[in-house]
Amino acid sequence: MSKIADIAAERRTLKLLPDPASPLPGDGLDRALVDSLIAAAGWAPFHRACVSGREGVCAPEPWRVHALDKPACLALMPHLDSFAKPPAKIANMLAAADALLLVTWLPEEAGEWTASDINMEHIAATGAMIQTLLLAATEQGIGSYWSSGGCFATREVLNWLGAGDDEVLLGAVFLWPDTPNDIEATPGKLRAQRTDPDRWARWVEVSPS
Repeated sequence: MSKIADIAAERRTLKLLPDPASPLPGDGLDRALVDSLIAAAGWAPFHRACVSGREGVCAPEPWRVHALDKPACLALMPHLDSFAKPPAKIANMLAAADALLLVTWLPEEAGEWTASDINMEHIAATGAMIQTLLLAATEQGIGSYWSSGGCFATREVLNWLGAGDDEVLLGAVFLWPDTPNDIEATPGKLRAQRTDPDRWARWVEVSPS
């Protein structure tokens, strides 16, 4: 297989769930390394230019990234109970994370977004960006988990973390250290159910006129 095929096959979902009262030790990932992963993900394709109305955050990409290093993840944990939506397993994952990347997208119009062609393209592009991010992390030997975000997806928490009113969360990407043997690690549920391409891909035959 090609290198990219090898990396894609190696990538796997992994959720680390230590006790929030006993966060995993370590300094977390170097910010320059995380920045390099974000830069690699920025090469994902997007079909339409999108410009946020927020001052200083104008860019044609339909995605935005809000990065938290390990100290920020740990500092965030005590605030979770003050948010309206229960944090569920978020506290456990913050206790393990070497970094957290909140990836949002920008709807065609701020407020309640609709399933327009443009919005669908923005969502698809941001999904491609997240997948590229996961592959870049895998290439560096960094474990990852693409979460739907839980409480991070609420307007309250997004705004509290500095995201704009025009941003919608598509993924909270947790980046992990090497997995300690005594820490609960939950793998993805669907990996074993994957099928060969002949189950979901086909060649289309068109008769010449």
